[in-house]
Amino acid sequence: MDYYGTAGIDPLGELARTHFTNEISPSLDGRSVTLLGWVHILRDKGKIKFLVLRDEKGTIQITIPQKKVSEEVFKISEEFKPEYAIAVRGTVVATPQAPSGVEIIPEMFRIINKAHRLPIDVVEGKVDIDLDTRLNHRILDLRKPTVNAIFRIQHSLVRFSREFLEKEGFVEIHTPKIVAEATEGGANLFEIKYFEKKAYLAQSPQFYKQLMILAGFGRVFEIAPVFRAEKHNTRRHVNEYTSFDYEMAWISDVDDVMKMEENMLHYSFKKTREHVPSELELLGVDLKTPKVPFKRIKYAEAIDLLNAEGREMEVTDDLDPESERLLGKIFPEKFGTDMVFLTQYPLELRPAYTMPSMTDEGMTESFDLTYKGMEITTGSQRIHIYDLLVERFKAKGFDPDAFAFYLDPFKYGAPPHGGLGLGVERLTMQLLNIDNVRETTLLPRDRDRLTP
Repeated sequence: MDYYGTAGIDPLGELARTHFTNEISPSLDGRSVTLLGWVHILRDKGKIKFLVLRDEKGTIQITIPQKKVSEEVFKISEEFKPEYAIAVRGTVVATPQAPSGVEIIPEMFRIINKAHRLPIDVVEGKVDIDLDTRLNHRILDLRKPTVNAIFRIQHSLVRFSREFLEKEGFVEIHTPKIVAEATEGGANLFEIKYFEKKAYLAQSPQFYKQLMILAGFGRVFEIAPVFRAEKHNTRRHVNEYTSFDYEMAWISDVDDVMKMEENMLHYSFKKTREHVPSELELLGVDLKTPKVPFKRIKYAEAIDLLNAEGREMEVTDDLDPESERLLGKIFPEKFGTDMVFLTQYPLELRPAYTMPSMTDEGMTESFDLTYKGMEITTGSQRIHIYDLLVERFKAKGFDPDAFAFYLDPFKYGAPPHGGLGLGVERLTMQLLNIDNVRETTLLPRDRDRLTP
């Protein structure tokens, strides 16, 4: 069946796009342009209609006065419904009254594709829709300019972080996501059947990025999904998220790893502010480039700060969300910053591969980066000495033989090294002051959601 030409639907034909909506300005007054997009809003005033056309770059007003357009153009405009995909050729008219100071008077319309009745509204704020319903219709939800902007900003953050690391000599790698053993311990693993064997979805690229250091790459990074079988269902957890990991060899100490991250984020924030100003403005975010160096305080000092506020915690206690939230209030007041490294975590709270502290007994050469009251990064200097690594694996209750693929290469002159893992969705969430990490996850996977 030939669908084109039926029911008012046509292929583009000669109506190839000449401009995006954000390229239309008063300087084009009198020019003929062709735009492609969706019917975002249609206001019918009888003898004049105002159509807001939306494309990937923004929106623009199409004004359709019955007296100034052809009968055919006016008749086609009466068919329009929300989210119809259309093409429009028209003349640019500088109009101070229009939202962008310009409007298009149409010479030709073409309906490219019709839309069924929408299950959710794509116009901002028209109807208050709960998050679960929005996620059920995520593809439509992503059409909303404010939702779409989240992921354009996220792309920019990742793009410029990658760019920074490449300038620093890092090599991008792609490690297996089906693994034989856990990297962070035995908990929170998704077990899968791998032919006749038992396997798991990777919690982290940790072992493999370290092995690439031992393989002689020097500096490596990976941006890829990781999987955590955590049963809790909170605003800050999803079961698949994007981890931005890097590992670097020949470090002097753990501070080398932290310096790399603070400089990377400084660069990424600065470039993001320059490259996506309209998206940041749309979300009402004044992106401040964090000053370097970031503040560093020992984990024990953070516990003291919390206890001074009425918490009752030991230094071996892990920070719960309420403690992180409280530190998010304390740090700006006390240190004048939202970005703080917590360092020297207790051995009990860190994985087996974490280097024990050179100065504080029972502690580690490790850190978390907290941002506005949430941990977004975990990192450390790694153990590069084979015998110490085996000893720490045994101390954590692991059988070294089960990890021979990882441990054995450390027998052959492993360099001192360290690295980190940064949660991309959490970074985006905190930067944009969004309350739920699902909103900064393109297609969230939690304990209740496997589609879309």
